[in-house]
Amino acid sequence: MPRINVGEISLNYKEQGRGAPILFIPGMMGLLDAWKFQLEYFSSNYRCISFDHRGTGESDKPSNAYSTELVAQDAIALLDKLGIEKAHIVGTSTGGCVLQVIALDHPERLRSATFNNTWTTADEYIRRVQTFRQKIARSYGSEAYVEFSSLWTCGPLQFRHDWEELQRLEARQKQTIAPVDVLVGRLQMSIDHNRLADLPRITSPTLVIGTRDDSTVPAYFSEDLAAAIKGAELVILPEGGHYSYRHAPKGFNDAFESFIKRRGASDAR
Repeated sequence: MPRINVGEISLNYKEQGRGAPILFIPGMMGLLDAWKFQLEYFSSNYRCISFDHRGTGESDKPSNAYSTELVAQDAIALLDKLGIEKAHIVGTSTGGCVLQVIALDHPERLRSATFNNTWTTADEYIRRVQTFRQKIARSYGSEAYVEFSSLWTCGPLQFRHDWEELQRLEARQKQTIAPVDVLVGRLQMSIDHNRLADLPRITSPTLVIGTRDDSTVPAYFSEDLAAAIKGAELVILPEGGHYSYRHAPKGFNDAFESFIKRRGASDAR
């Protein structure tokens, strides 16, 4: 996978397929590998792009520059470098918070916005989840942080049914993990994110997908987000946990594909 300089930093990214562009933004673990099943599926008809967040994977890891606004700037700079004026943009979890920033501050760059298993702003539940992930990283180190995080993000169904795939994802996380201070800073950006009051200003065609058994980001956040954005479509999948788009990709893929096809965008360039 290539690296590309987007100004202040260089990002590791992956691109495959041709057609209308789709940018997939990862969540807190930040690795483009999370979107493996979507890149494979949608690249037959679309130009699919994803990237490792700053502070993750093979992207640069500055010591103290982390916020959803900065990751949003990275995403826009990547689109600029790739010559993409507008894209369907999908964000999961923290990536969905990043997408909120893009939809509010760069609406002209969006064909549509799809938020997957994300929140509006941290409540006491999200604060506790993310704060304890910070404590695990500080107390036990990076590898323990990865393994602890998988309990929340993958959930028991993936441990039982997708163990080999889960291990592959964890292996890259451990091989490319950032220093603890960077992990803590990235978690803090998810706690600090708050564009709640601005959400009604989002005008892009919007799809919100949640999962009923997501213990990391409860489904009520998807309901809140969809209610805040005028005209947003809401899909709640019955199971799959926080990584439902990996455990049962067909559910996510069908909902997203139907959404963008109904907008007549499959032949757009």
